[in-house]
Amino acid sequence: MDKVHVIVNPLSARGKTVQRWDIIKEIIKHYFREFKYVFTEKPRQATEIARDLLKDGVDLIIGVGGDGTLNEITNGYFQPNSREAINRDASLGIIPSGTGSDFIRFLKIPRDFKSSIQLIKNSNTKKIDVGKINFNFSPGQEESSSYFINVADFGLGAEVVKNLASIPSGKRGAFSYYMGLLSTIKTYKSKKVKVIIDDSEEISDRFLIGAVANGRIFGGGMTIAPEAEPDDGYFDLVLVEDMKKFEIIRNSRHLYNGKINQHPKVMIKRARNIKVYAEGDEPVNIEYDGEVGKTTPVEFQIVEKGVNLRI
Repeated sequence: MDKVHVIVNPLSARGKTVQRWDIIKEIIKHYFREFKYVFTEKPRQATEIARDLLKDGVDLIIGVGGDGTLNEITNGYFQPNSREAINRDASLGIIPSGTGSDFIRFLKIPRDFKSSIQLIKNSNTKKIDVGKINFNFSPGQEESSSYFINVADFGLGAEVVKNLASIPSGKRGAFSYYMGLLSTIKTYKSKKVKVIIDDSEEISDRFLIGAVANGRIFGGGMTIAPEAEPDDGYFDLVLVEDMKKFEIIRNSRHLYNGKINQHPKVMIKRARNIKVYAEGDEPVNIEYDGEVGKTTPVEFQIVEKGVNLRI
C-alpha cells in the first residue's frame, strides 16, 4: 500500500480551496484508505514539506491547488542546488483547485475532484521532464537554483509576473495575466540578450519574449509553445523578436489560437541547455511557473524524466 500524503494550499483558487476541502477529503477517503494531510501557511512551504516527506519515505504526494502548488511540490522532489531526486520512485499527483492551472490543463487532468482523484488512484506514472534554473552560475559565484515543470521566460512575460506579484493572490482572476500584459506593454522595451543554445549556437538580438517551455500553455491560457512535449528530453525555446506596442496587441491572438509558431518574428529551437546574458545596461527579469525569479545571467537545464506524475 502506498504511503500517501496530501499537501493542501488553502489560498489557491482565490481562497476557495479551504472551503472545498471537506468535500475533497471525503472523496480522497473513498479511494485511499490511509493518508495524511497538511495545509501550507506561507509561500514556498510546500517545497519544504514535500522534501521532508520524501526523506521520510512517502511514496505518493498529492497536491491540492494550481500550477503554483505543483511547482512548489516539484521543487521539493530535489535536493537544493542539485539535479538529484530525493526518491526517484516516489510519485506526484495533483487535484486541480487553482485559478490558471495552465500545465494542469495541458496534461488534461480533469478539474472535477472525483475524476482527478480516480486518475491518481488508477493511473500508471508518467515520467515528466523538469527544468532546472541556475542563477549566479559563473565560476566563483555562489550558485542558487530552482525547478520548473511548465514554462520559464525572460523579458516581457517575466515583467508581467513581476508586476502582478504586488496583487494579492486572492484578487487575481483567470484574466489577470492578460490585463497585466496590456498594462505592462505601455512602458516595456524589449531587451537585448545573448542566448547560447547547447554550448554550440549563439543568438544575439533584441527580443520581446524568450520562453523556455517544457509544457505548451502559460499566462492563463496562452499557447506559447504549440509543439512542446514534457517527456521528450528537450525544451522548446521560443524567441519573439521586438515588436511595436500596436503590433503586440494585434498579434496576441496567436497566443490563444496556437499559431504563434507561424508568425515570421517567432523563432523556435529545441534545446537541452540554454544560457541567457543581458547585453544592455540592466539585467533581464526571469519568471518560472508564474513565480518571480532572479535576473540574468541564467542557465536553464533539462532534467530528463525528473518527476513521476500520476496521470
